[in-house]
Amino acid sequence: MALWFALSVMAVLAAFVGITHVHLRHELQVEKWERSHPGQPGFLLHGTYSDPEIDDISGELMQLSLLYALPVALLAVGLGYVLARRALEPVADLNRQLRAIGARSLERRVQLHDADAEFCSIEDNLNALLARLDASFRQLTEFSARVAHELRTPLTLIRLQLEEAAGRIEPGLAESLQDELNRLSDYVDQCLLLATAEQGRLTLRVESVPLRTLVLEMIETYELLARESARHLSVLTGEDVLVQADPRYLRQVLHNLLTNALRHGQGAVEVAVGGDAAGAFCRVSNVPADQPAARAAGSGLGLRIVRALAGLHPRLTFTRETTGGKFVAELRWR
Repeated sequence: MALWFALSVMAVLAAFVGITHVHLRHELQVEKWERSHPGQPGFLLHGTYSDPEIDDISGELMQLSLLYALPVALLAVGLGYVLARRALEPVADLNRQLRAIGARSLERRVQLHDADAEFCSIEDNLNALLARLDASFRQLTEFSARVAHELRTPLTLIRLQLEEAAGRIEPGLAESLQDELNRLSDYVDQCLLLATAEQGRLTLRVESVPLRTLVLEMIETYELLARESARHLSVLTGEDVLVQADPRYLRQVLHNLLTNALRHGQGAVEVAVGGDAAGAFCRVSNVPADQPAARAAGSGLGLRIVRALAGLHPRLTFTRETTGGKFVAELRWR
């Protein structure tokens, strides 16, 4: 916009200088001038300019025009930039506000001050869209929580009935049914936990937790699971650092990360715990599985629960990326 404004000003100046130049040459070449003699008022002097004189006059005019055009062009660029910034400031402000709205802050609305009618219309439409998204998201999470809560009772009743009838059922079948019930119960519990976390209704009991100690306490179980699948789980630890977290949900987060690495990966699993200049961290990395069936296994809720629980903790961020052929999931306290 600034460039377009400057080019428009320069085009107007060029047209003005060109017309002036052509008109001046015409006046000097074609039209004659006349004036009275100073000593003899009755005498009139008639004459024209020569071609070299006309070229000299028009050339001086062109040089002066170019000399004055440079500061005018710079002024036009600067003024155009200021006007463009001012005109687009509502758009930049709108983008800043939209970037600050996430899944747990859909109740927020954008607001533009002293904006034109067109921007006010965009603001109204965006706020209406956010209101619809907020209502839909709340209905979805509440529905998920209700479904998960309602499923817990029948699953518990089925488990109790199965335990009572264990003597009348083949042991292998009874064990298989118990495993399936446990899997379904675990899935329901995860859905309920996820819905509660995404609604922001979890109550955290944040305290200072020694990160390395907590990881080493949990790692033994997962080392056994890794050996059962002929895989290796290694732990790299630095000095123990205290982090602010709820130990219950931090264990749930680590459980999901390690389970995800063992279920959807192949080869060695590396766990790194420590601290650096950016803060404390816990990093789980593994090579993703090649088989589509292995990648598709599971409910797909693990990392989503990690993201939801991490988002509830102060100063804790969760990131994941694939780099160098490895999937890396990191918890970082800043």
